[in-house]
Amino acid sequence: MIRPILRERERAAMNQHTETMELLREQIARIERRSRVSDPARHLRTGLVEVDRHLGGGLPCGVVHEFYGAGSDLRVAAKPSRFIASILADTEGQIVWISGRYLDLHLAGIRAAGLDAGRVICVETRPENVPRLCEDILRERAVAAVVADLDMPLSLTASRRLQLASEAGGTTGFLLHRESAPPDTGRLPPSACQTRWRVRGEPCVLPFSASIPLSALGPERRTIELLRQRGGHAASWSCEIPPYVTPHHLPLAPVLAHGPMAPAQSGPAGRVGTGAAYA
Repeated sequence: MIRPILRERERAAMNQHTETMELLREQIARIERRSRVSDPARHLRTGLVEVDRHLGGGLPCGVVHEFYGAGSDLRVAAKPSRFIASILADTEGQIVWISGRYLDLHLAGIRAAGLDAGRVICVETRPENVPRLCEDILRERAVAAVVADLDMPLSLTASRRLQLASEAGGTTGFLLHRESAPPDTGRLPPSACQTRWRVRGEPCVLPFSASIPLSALGPERRTIELLRQRGGHAASWSCEIPPYVTPHHLPLAPVLAHGPMAPAQSGPAGRVGTGAAYA
């Protein structure tokens, strides 16, 4: 009677040991996937050398990144959408763009970002189905990236599920917070994503003179804020996006000498001062 009991205990202990070993193997594999982010092939270039250097080569692949707009672009999120499209332009393979409402991607804007519109698969579904659908597609290794327009706030548990799905499938995820974004002064909710970004428009600089009529605005300026990254530091950069600059070659913008809005300088005719206007 004692021997069967001992055998049952040994069998239970062996099963527990097997489960523990499987769990350890899974954790080791996850750590190895994260350690491979130092490989340049495991990064997506942002187009800004300083940003890529700060990130150790670019945005890590096989994880989830989230983006917010700011100001008047908080709900539309056109600038972070353009930033995401320019990053994905340097990738290969199909991109799935999911939205819980009418997907208002602009073809000309996608092309201006350098992204081939033929690579983008647009999916429209109910708002409550976006996280679950995004999780399923992130596990598919045949997809290069997944972009999800979120109209509803994402819980910490939901973001952790997306992060784990991205790590399991090796597919990079981009969460674009639109209607789900809190006000600029509001506190952002906790998240398990690898990085968190905010892209905002800034005054563009243009020359002007009292004797010369104002012809056109200067190049578009943006501030790209890295609000949070796991295992790294936050940072902020300003960049100019002239229409003739190809994707992945965005110059850093110089700091305005006279603040965000410089008054016109008085002087003889023909003298050109500096100023700023919002694009």
